[in-house]
Amino acid sequence: MSREETSLEKKIRRGLMLLMVPAFVCLLLLLHLTMARITDEYVGSRLGDDVENILMALQWTDAGWQVDESQVGEAFKRVGSGHYFIIRWDSGQLRAGSLSDPAPDVRLLPPGQQLQFQIAGPAETQWMVRQQGVRKAERDLTIWVAEDITAFITKQNEYEYSLLTILVGLTLLIMLLQRRILHWGFASLKPMQTALLKGKIDGALDLPQGIPVEVKPLADAIERLIEHSRKQLSRSRSATSNLAHEMKLPLEHLLLLAEATEVEDNRDNLKQIYSQLQRRIEGELRRAKISGSPAPMELFNPQEELPYLVQILNRKREGQEIEVVQHIPDFAIPFDRDDMLELVGNLLDNAWRYANSRVLLSIRENRGFWTIIVSDDGPGIAPECIEDMIPKNQQDTSDGSNNHRMGLSICHSVVSSYGGKMQLHAARLGGLQVIIDIPLAGSESQEGDSDRDG
Repeated sequence: MSREETSLEKKIRRGLMLLMVPAFVCLLLLLHLTMARITDEYVGSRLGDDVENILMALQWTDAGWQVDESQVGEAFKRVGSGHYFIIRWDSGQLRAGSLSDPAPDVRLLPPGQQLQFQIAGPAETQWMVRQQGVRKAERDLTIWVAEDITAFITKQNEYEYSLLTILVGLTLLIMLLQRRILHWGFASLKPMQTALLKGKIDGALDLPQGIPVEVKPLADAIERLIEHSRKQLSRSRSATSNLAHEMKLPLEHLLLLAEATEVEDNRDNLKQIYSQLQRRIEGELRRAKISGSPAPMELFNPQEELPYLVQILNRKREGQEIEVVQHIPDFAIPFDRDDMLELVGNLLDNAWRYANSRVLLSIRENRGFWTIIVSDDGPGIAPECIEDMIPKNQQDTSDGSNNHRMGLSICHSVVSSYGGKMQLHAARLGGLQVIIDIPLAGSESQEGDSDRDG
């Protein structure tokens, strides 16, 4: 079952956005309301002073209400100055010279009542209006004053747009810094990853000091799990070795019983049973050794191990030595010694069994893989039979008609445990060629076409 991949960076970015966007919206709204209130209070205070000045300049004469222009500001005399007033009573009104037609309609207010509001002026302007009911000379009046606040609103909008730009830039900067900080934090886990990969290669797990406290429990759990697996595999291999020794005596008794039997058919049957049991026990013991993911203990050094293997195999040929052409590294390769001895030993055993005089062995690194090639100059295998040489399951190995299938099955199990692949071809030498690709630990490459030697 596939696991959906999640990104911690995306989760943190999404969380920051969910926090910052509402916070910034609230900040903009607060700024807008604050500046609007400041404008209302500031302009409203000035309009209140204008009302008082106009009320003082207003005089009742025989001709009616008159305004002493020497007591009002020059702005009320200049057309379009942005400062306007209207004085309204029940039978007429006066208005400032700065106010052009059409003049706003002013309704009468009772003395003591005042209103402050905004209206749209001509030419897309915005006015702040103060309207107040007063009583003078035993007569009720309504004084209406206005000031053009378009410049205030424009300035307020500029401030808000500037703040919005700053907040957007700040958001992008926070996102960038969050990404950098997160990568910097994850970089502190790189030594832990390196230690785990190194432990997979040489079996010595040594987690670095200074692991972040947030992942320390995870690191401790991994360390305990690896230690448990190492001990469990050690016990399994010890039990396998003990079982192999314990089975030798019963098998020898079975062989002696077969030789002592007078009836030839029974003797042949017992010897056949002995051979089948011996093959099955060897195969099962080897599978038990390599089952699961191997926990490496010691690295495999071809220069040290192969001469001994060749010496043993040549003894089986009863004096007829095989020429071995080797292309192998002069250093240890990053795989478990026991597994590689199992793998290379079975490959060479098969090659020795069928070779006429020559075996080729190549071990080399190739684009993220270690490639092992074994070829012989034996009779080879028919192309249509090559696909059937690797058993599909364990039961296939019980058939003794094909002696090298057991060895290839064990090789296939070892290769599979490392995530590698095994291929069979007709060798240029004339016999069988086995090509094995095993990926390096931590390699991003999982496939690759290797250059093949025949």
